Amino acid sequence: MTSDSNNTRMIALGSLALIRGFRLIGFEGIPNPDHEMVRRLIETMKSEQQRAFLVVEQYLADELRDVFIPIQEEGGDILMVELPSIHEPGNLDSYLSTKIETKFPTPAMTQEQQ
Repeated sequence: MTSDSNNTRMIALGSLALIRGFRLIGFEGIPNPDHEMVRRLIETMKSEQQRAFLVVEQYLADELRDVFIPIQEEGGDILMVELPSIHEPGNLDSYLSTKIETKFPTPAMTQEQQ
């Protein structure tokens, strides 16, 4: 199945509390998926050329980094964003944000490093 340009899957992956909220706004929700389930989901989306917007809770993105890094580095039809844990909303320390901060330090970072 090849997806058309108007059919983008919106999928949330993470804790049940996070998934419940995203389901209310129309996302597919996969609570606490294991490594194999996420790997199969990604492989299926790639092989069927599906477009997708993934919202992934940070703890899960950290645990399944080997599955998600290729998506973030390849670009393409699957866009992924990480959210902080629902239980630690002010604590986002994602792979992508770290990579961006390394390449484009903010003035606050530069001052902290001095």
